[in-house]
Amino acid sequence: MTDIKLYGYATSPYVRKVGCFLYYKQLEFEFVPVSPLNAAEVLEFSGGTSVPVLVIDGEARRESSELGHWLDERFPERPLRPAEHVQLIDRIDEWVSKTFLLSIFRGAIDGEVNLQYRFRFWRLAALVSAHTPMPEQVRHLWPDFVANAPFIKAMGEHMDLTEPAADMAMRIGMELAAHIGKGPYIGGLDAPSMLDLAVFPQVVFGAMFGLEDRLSAAQHPVIRGWIERMASHLPANPTLIADEMQVKSLADALAEMAV
Repeated sequence: MTDIKLYGYATSPYVRKVGCFLYYKQLEFEFVPVSPLNAAEVLEFSGGTSVPVLVIDGEARRESSELGHWLDERFPERPLRPAEHVQLIDRIDEWVSKTFLLSIFRGAIDGEVNLQYRFRFWRLAALVSAHTPMPEQVRHLWPDFVANAPFIKAMGEHMDLTEPAADMAMRIGMELAAHIGKGPYIGGLDAPSMLDLAVFPQVVFGAMFGLEDRLSAAQHPVIRGWIERMASHLPANPTLIADEMQVKSLADALAEMAV
């Protein structure tokens, strides 16, 4: 039996992405939560501290898109990057990696540090702590830690911060809808690929775990239809976050948007 372990922070979009790769391929794996407080120690074996780290039969690799390629090499069934669509998938993956996933960090980079900002990052601290318990003082100061984290600041160097955050969110939502197009999946493909599996857990995460009041992406009919189709390929909780931290199911979140 193949031994597969996925190491990472429970709140990392890149870790959620690889988790969905594994779920889609129907591979049994162990998720090993990593605390930001002792990542260097836990991940020493891998030669770095960045996540995700995927270990298959003792071999460790990182970089989320490259992990998708590796999984296809090891486990060709249910391909993430079918050979006949490699060029299309690689082109759109540039947008997924360098635009969509990066934009998730926008609020932490230059968001107004008000009470709403603090509530969001206190909630994120609670989600991390559900897997890897952190001292109460650390959780209390989490919004400040995030705002000053070198990793977060580095993300800002790769996006246009002169574009208002609300405009960026609207633009990226419309770009996602355009990439889905007539579907059924991103790029007009007939089956989910690594593109869909990279985006889907990020779209549903906030509403399912108390970071957003509503699943706002489902307001767009193209994106809503895609969410419904993608949900049929993955577990009810595709995020790796502990089930007990879930505040609503995806089905409930979608039903709210239908009202």
